[in-house]
Amino acid sequence: MRRKTNRREFVRAAGIAASGLMAAAAPLAAAAQQPARATPRSMGARFRGLMNGADPLICPGAYDLMSARLCQAHGFKAVFVGSSAPNQELLGLPDQAVVTVSEIIDYNSVIAANLDIPILADVDDFGATPLNVYRFAKQADRAGIGCAAFDDRMPINRATAYAVPGVFPMARMIDNIHAAADARTEMVLIARCLAPTPNGSYAEMLERAAAYAEAGADAVWIGLPAAADYVKAAATVKKPLMAVVGNANFPATVEAMKAARVAVGQSATMMSIALGAVDRALTELSTTGRMTDAQKGALNRATSDKVEQVDELNGRSRKYNLPSASGPER
Repeated sequence: MRRKTNRREFVRAAGIAASGLMAAAAPLAAAAQQPARATPRSMGARFRGLMNGADPLICPGAYDLMSARLCQAHGFKAVFVGSSAPNQELLGLPDQAVVTVSEIIDYNSVIAANLDIPILADVDDFGATPLNVYRFAKQADRAGIGCAAFDDRMPINRATAYAVPGVFPMARMIDNIHAAADARTEMVLIARCLAPTPNGSYAEMLERAAAYAEAGADAVWIGLPAAADYVKAAATVKKPLMAVVGNANFPATVEAMKAARVAVGQSATMMSIALGAVDRALTELSTTGRMTDAQKGALNRATSDKVEQVDELNGRSRKYNLPSASGPER
């Protein structure tokens, strides 16, 4: 026969249960009283804000992490990493799409993970077909790449450095843009239009540019001969325009940078400048046994420390009870 629960036992059991509920509820109540932490803005959101800001967004060309950090140290708000960089840095080959899109994204991911400003990555055709574009756009977005620029060039055109003409049909590129837009969360998408311009006519290029913008591209990368042409194109495309400035054909004048909302400098040019300095140092070394003149152009200590984030690293060492480095390994 089941024993009846007396009043004392019932009260005792109820008290234990209530105290358990109170103990469980206490951490929840404490958590609720704490002020909510602000969610950090993604690199995509930061790039979008810069692109749509009052001033043109100037993205100097970087070819690796250290050159990107140097751009950051000089106060630039974003950097451009061309597809030439992984081709040259990984394989020592020209920009003819010998590296894969996956390798391009991996290369840019390392830079993005160690930089405090967003990067604009040239990802070639992003995989060429909508299914591949979807996959790689999601991969780039998750890697923290703030902006991805991809083009409508046929693979054979890229592999032959424009020797064999060819761009995707407009409908295919629009499908690629739709796929990229579906895959990303906040990463900015720039569609590059490389349509032919027979007899100096930019009609097809502008038609495609407007269609790409309507399909979901956040900006369009086009190559026009003068700043005035970008002003006219902006009225047709109705989205920010990206242009490569600083070369002989399109100098980085105030007029040019105002005409293009996103102005970039070529990564290949920066790498060529850097290699030129190394070449001069090696020439001096082989002829004189020294690099006295070449070292006059080396980074000063303050800039070098800033690029290598020495203060931040030493602060972390102190926090974890490690001695700070006594000096750079030079």
